[in-house]
Amino acid sequence: MKKQSLILWISAVVIVFIISYMNKITSADYPITGTIGIEGKKVSYRFEKIYYGNDDYVFSVRSDLTELSGKYFYKLNNDSLWASRELVKDGFLLTGILPKQKPETKLQYYVELYHNTKAISVPDKKYVQITFFGRIPLVISMLQFIFLYGGLVFAVRTGLESFNNNIKTKKFIVILSIIFLTLIALINPLYLTYKYGFINNYVPSIDRLFSTAELLIFVLWVITAIVLFNKSKLKYISLFTAALTLVIFCFFD
Repeated sequence: MKKQSLILWISAVVIVFIISYMNKITSADYPITGTIGIEGKKVSYRFEKIYYGNDDYVFSVRSDLTELSGKYFYKLNNDSLWASRELVKDGFLLTGILPKQKPETKLQYYVELYHNTKAISVPDKKYVQITFFGRIPLVISMLQFIFLYGGLVFAVRTGLESFNNNIKTKKFIVILSIIFLTLIALINPLYLTYKYGFINNYVPSIDRLFSTAELLIFVLWVITAIVLFNKSKLKYISLFTAALTLVIFCFFD
């Protein structure tokens, strides 16, 4: 029995890891990365689409070409004129700095590299849109991560308990509900307050202090608990709820 339980826990962790990873790399906010070749030398770049911090955003282009130079261009979303600055060369790196912005401000930017008489834009004939958010204290960020992904692991594990005759399903649902209630009521409001820069600026509307995904997941499991406590013969309802939890996480995150 202990071996089977361990297998189910490991399965839950693996499922959440894979789903989270796939969700991240397919997200519209995933950084733009690439490598191009100039005269047989590699030029690599990584441009973020999301930045958390109260200072400037620094990005770099790496190249083995010593004679490579460049500029970067940026503007606010609603501006028509692009500002430009020279990339600063430091060894193998060409570095640019986007000035700090208020939370939720969006900038568009791209880089133009110069080698001999050639001008090369990266990303190719496109710009990157980056959204600035406030710096979130490490402790709050870690708590949000632990409770969110810990809650997801618990949700999947609760669903997998269907294959163990639902011996601990009700107990798991109670613990799971406590995890998400703590996340919703205590951790997320703090997390979102720092993210959107509400502190010392203005009082937000109540809906901006809560995450739609976590609220839906919590309500879903409360409904599942009510059904299970009244109709315990529904063997696979927790498995269905766990699958729906992952769908909500992917599409409402």
